[in-house]
Amino acid sequence: MEQLLIKWLSDTYFIMSEYLFNFQEFLKVVPGLLIFPISLYLGLQKIGTKVSAGISFGSNPISPYCIRYVDLRNMKDRTIVIYSIFVSINDDEYLLELKKLHPPLILKGYQATIVEIPPYSFLLLDGEKFELDQSMTNKTTIYLEVAHSTVKCNTLNYEKPISKKLSKYRILKNITNNFNGIIYDNHAIYAITYSAEGRVKTAIINDAGVFKGEWNFTMSQLPMKAMYSKEAIEKELIAMGFAKNVDWFKIYLLREYL
Repeated sequence: MEQLLIKWLSDTYFIMSEYLFNFQEFLKVVPGLLIFPISLYLGLQKIGTKVSAGISFGSNPISPYCIRYVDLRNMKDRTIVIYSIFVSINDDEYLLELKKLHPPLILKGYQATIVEIPPYSFLLLDGEKFELDQSMTNKTTIYLEVAHSTVKCNTLNYEKPISKKLSKYRILKNITNNFNGIIYDNHAIYAITYSAEGRVKTAIINDAGVFKGEWNFTMSQLPMKAMYSKEAIEKELIAMGFAKNVDWFKIYLLREYL
């Protein structure tokens, strides 16, 4: 009986030793098993190029309807160098280079940036003037020229439905009047563009004849007799000597002066 007990204890010790040894070895492997999916995911984030892009359109009285800004978001954990930004329009029917980047744009991993697109006077297609309309811009895709390839961007969707918590409110809409980057309200009657110091500048003339915006001249207000037409304003500015201080100027009517 004693020998049987000793043998049983010996076998039990052996089994437990083997089990504990295997369990300890298993515990050594567990961290690797847990880290592997994370390492795999992080590794995949460094492979390939994935960029999302959003487009902002706009126009003003002296330039056509066109793309004003491009929102770029790098969706990978790797830096990309962008040399040009293109857009395909009307479901890949037309292609337009929006901006050539000198120096190139460096977009780091998971970085986002807004690229301002320079305005143009008009477009040409096969030697003839071509105008965009809003129906064409519903199907647009941004392409990026990088070092050794062209990247097709995913389209960013800015529209998000109003949550139930906010749906109980009556919704106000803001309307923005924009002339050459200057926001104006119903008090604005005229806009004036002029060239001075090697730059084209813009100012707004309100219903009191006061200049707002890029205006650094001693004359800050027009007499009310000159407010009834563009021609009257031009004559008044010439009489005041304004034409001698600028290379050229032009007046635009924003709304009828009553």
